[in-house]
Amino acid sequence: MSEIEVGTELPTIEQVSNLTTSVMYAGASGDMNPLHYDPDFAGQVSPTGGIIAHGMYSMGLASRMLTEFVGDPARVLEVEVRFTRPWPVGTTSTFGGKVTEVEDGVATVALTGTNESGDRILRGKGRVRV
Repeated sequence: MSEIEVGTELPTIEQVSNLTTSVMYAGASGDMNPLHYDPDFAGQVSPTGGIIAHGMYSMGLASRMLTEFVGDPARVLEVEVRFTRPWPVGTTSTFGGKVTEVEDGVATVALTGTNESGDRILRGKGRVRV
């Protein structure tokens, strides 16, 4: 890994949310809220009018971005996010990060998830050993 400094941008991850992934994530996580897989239910209660991806799925993608950046999951020390908008199934979001601080071999990274309309669906921070 090259020298990490404030301002370093992490390679982004772009992901399409889809029904298959949403159903698989529901099964793996045990979060069987029909908002994430049932179009009739989601159509009645979702703020988007349809199925939305699990927030923790988007957090997992942000975490994967950090892991790929440092090359070892053991070097990811912390991931903290806030979900700011729902992620409708069938849309693409991009997850990115930018180093905001480096101290004592630990980099703090500002995390973002942005939908295809440019709206932020996730924000947070991660800390990684560099």
